[in-house]
Amino acid sequence: MLAPAWLSSSSSSSSSRRTAKPLPRMNRGKTGLSLLLKAAAKAGHCSKDSNTSLSSSSSPSSQRRAELEEEAAPSPSSSFSSSPSFSSRTIPAVANDIKAISFDFTGTLAQVKGSTEEHYLMALEKSICNNPRLGTALWKGLRAETKIKAKILPCFSKAYKKQMKQLPVFGYGRMTSEEWWRLVINDTFIEAGVPEDLMMVVSTDVTEILYRHFATSDAWELYPEVIPLIKALNSSGIKLGVVSNFDGRLKEILRSLAIDQYFNFTVTSRELGVEKPAKKIFEEAMRKAEVYSPDSMIHVGDTVKTDVLGAMDFGMPFVFIQRHSGGIDGSRDSPQQKTIEELFADREGGDALVMQANTVSNLSAVATFLEDGYRWQAEASNRLI
Repeated sequence: MLAPAWLSSSSSSSSSRRTAKPLPRMNRGKTGLSLLLKAAAKAGHCSKDSNTSLSSSSSPSSQRRAELEEEAAPSPSSSFSSSPSFSSRTIPAVANDIKAISFDFTGTLAQVKGSTEEHYLMALEKSICNNPRLGTALWKGLRAETKIKAKILPCFSKAYKKQMKQLPVFGYGRMTSEEWWRLVINDTFIEAGVPEDLMMVVSTDVTEILYRHFATSDAWELYPEVIPLIKALNSSGIKLGVVSNFDGRLKEILRSLAIDQYFNFTVTSRELGVEKPAKKIFEEAMRKAEVYSPDSMIHVGDTVKTDVLGAMDFGMPFVFIQRHSGGIDGSRDSPQQKTIEELFADREGGDALVMQANTVSNLSAVATFLEDGYRWQAEASNRLI
């Protein structure tokens, strides 16, 4: 077993980098997933102590939770319908070596509902039309003249990267997350063609609308396989967490999506002041999960640089989710057109093989990983074990 990261010396050199480890085999005694789901239902879908639950008085009602779970469940027409159904899968009832699993949020558990452009236009329209000094006529003229919708996404990407470079980690230590997002939102709209003097008038309202909107299930949707999987994992005794480069709204979003009760902990970049792939984030995840060896925990994510390399260098097993065919950086809006071989060019040869062997298209395969261990190609397995 690897020693905890905080007890070992580390270096940025490749010679001292931790190598990826195979996922330890689980107890071969299994409980049918359908039985676990029934047990979870009887237990009220929550087996954790109240001190570790993220639930609060602002949580959705039981009826609303049921509605959200029903909406998120895979349908016959779902793109995941060709995958083996959860009712036919099994996972261990009790984990022996794997004590916890951490999930990235965006691109792994959930995605923006609809498009970013639609949400931004909605906020701008409300801010203009509800302002007595402006009104509906101005909004219609602005939208017709500037054709902002087509420009919002590239302008947002540029503004986000600019502010992350100038004020990293959502302005950590220098401003609130909402103030940081105001800079991004202003730059996005001005770059897209909204006059600066108009943005000076509506900036506060637009930011407030978007900041609150993106803290709710109105702006986010779960991937279809998420709820069945996390229900079963939660009932199996494995601790679950969300570890994400995100601001302080993450817990609020989990509550709004009615999945907070399945997670024992969250770790965000904003609370620590550093982003994945920094080791500090993975150390904090282990601390909150009460796990004392990196290879007793799995990290699941959709971005190579932050999720895969972060976990790999920390000595933590990983599962890489590649949901979109355009690229492998976890972004459907601006896919990174690099191959695994290119991304791993400066690393040991077996790392790319491990990456390829542990890439899946959706979270359903996580149950199989827990059952059978990592899928190892011979060369990587011989080098690493």
